[in-house]
Amino acid sequence: MISGHMMFVVGAFALLSLVTLSINSIIVEKTTVMLDTEASITGISLAQAMVDEIQSKEYDTQTIGVRVYDVANLTPTNSLGPEGGEGVTLPDVYPYQSVTGYNDLDDYNGYRRTVRTARLDDFTIVDSVYYVNESNLDQKSSTQTYYKKMVVTVTHPNMKVPVVLTDISVYRRYI
Repeated sequence: MISGHMMFVVGAFALLSLVTLSINSIIVEKTTVMLDTEASITGISLAQAMVDEIQSKEYDTQTIGVRVYDVANLTPTNSLGPEGGEGVTLPDVYPYQSVTGYNDLDDYNGYRRTVRTARLDDFTIVDSVYYVNESNLDQKSSTQTYYKKMVVTVTHPNMKVPVVLTDISVYRRYI
């Protein structure tokens, strides 16, 4: 037969176990939120740096050193991506070959980069670049236009939702 003192001790251990589990659960949840937030902030920074790098390039291979006044002379939609001789090994890792290896926006179509950080290890960046309809910048165009949309997606195991940053580049043929 179990004495009253023994029942009290068993009850106390049961209560202590529940409190410990609750505290551990709260700590795990807070840590998960903290890591997701830190990864998301880092992801936003990496995405913006990638957009800045892409925007530093020429609009199109066909516009390097010359003005193009007819969209038909721009790179066809099915040829967006790096041209021959612009070999960048993917995924690109530091030091990034794309910085010197690519010369125009659409070279980044299909580009993939791995970024290693000191605190959170590897982030993955995937880019796509495509023409958009001049009257609806959210609509992909099946033909060349003077508007190219960049979509930079950053993922990391600690992020619940990837960071997606978009930007539009406009070719100004008259200036």
